[in-house]
Amino acid sequence: MYPHIHRYKFESKNTNRHNHKIIGYTDNMIGIEAFHIHAYYGISSYNGHTHYFSGFTGLPIKTENGHIHRIEGILESASDHEHVYRNYTDENIEYISHSILKHAYV
Repeated sequence: MYPHIHRYKFESKNTNRHNHKIIGYTDNMIGIEAFHIHAYYGISSYNGHTHYFSGFTGLPIKTENGHIHRIEGILESASDHEHVYRNYTDENIEYISHSILKHAYV
């Protein structure tokens, strides 16, 4: 399997009468073939406050055209509340050379 990344885009669970958009790209894979994961991290802001998030995906889940990963966790506490998030990455974006990714703007 070639080095690859995944895009993710979903919303957190509603807490304190609002939710947050969680958008980004994973880092390159860690591991081999069916036993690999990805690190991810980011910032989500809403109405003047910010939550940080980071973690590791689950192992790959085979799909018709490739695979996805489960992504879940809790946004860091801010303004006296937290948000739970749970969803899946988009299908793999394979065959992207590492040198191209170094110059990408996300």
